[in-house]
Amino acid sequence: MVKETSVEIGDVINLARGEEIINVYEGFKTQNPSGYGYFLITNFRFVFFKKSTEWSNKTVNTLEIPVNHIGGIKSEYGRKAVKMQVLIALGIILLSLVGFGLNFVLGKVMLYVSAPVLLAGLLVLIFSRRRVFTIEIFTKSTMGSVVSLTNDFFKLKKATRIVVRSETFKMIRDLGKTITEAQSYRPKPIPEKSAGSLPKIEG
Repeated sequence: MVKETSVEIGDVINLARGEEIINVYEGFKTQNPSGYGYFLITNFRFVFFKKSTEWSNKTVNTLEIPVNHIGGIKSEYGRKAVKMQVLIALGIILLSLVGFGLNFVLGKVMLYVSAPVLLAGLLVLIFSRRRVFTIEIFTKSTMGSVVSLTNDFFKLKKATRIVVRSETFKMIRDLGKTITEAQSYRPKPIPEKSAGSLPKIEG
């Protein structure tokens, strides 16, 4: 079953003889430049293309790999605490506790200062857990990934930054299955033209 997308496939690639679309995934919004990203899997190719939607950048970037050259997929998704934010939160909380201790020396003014600081530290700690998503696609002949997507600013320097949506998690669970099916897919044979149906050559 092929999912409909906001991009006409014919505007991105032309299908080869005997090539059939297995699935299309529109599960992520890209950043810098902003736009939308798609995975298109056929029985011949794995295609990653990005459509930019900025007024100053109306481009479509395409990367094609023979589907049988895909060697692996590495992914991470869920919720995760950011270490830097946790350390900052703990530092703020420790500072507020020091302020509470100075309350006995400097008076109640430290109580009024330390309470908001403690609250700020707790909020930073609570919101340090956030959604994370990273996916890397490898070929059989390269050590590095040929496609990298992430919403983590510190994760991958060369990765395409994306905004995670609910469809993104469904895509990551389904992508491996679709590639496996594409690699083993055998289209129906195309009947060859008989000699009687060939055009005559005048000469």
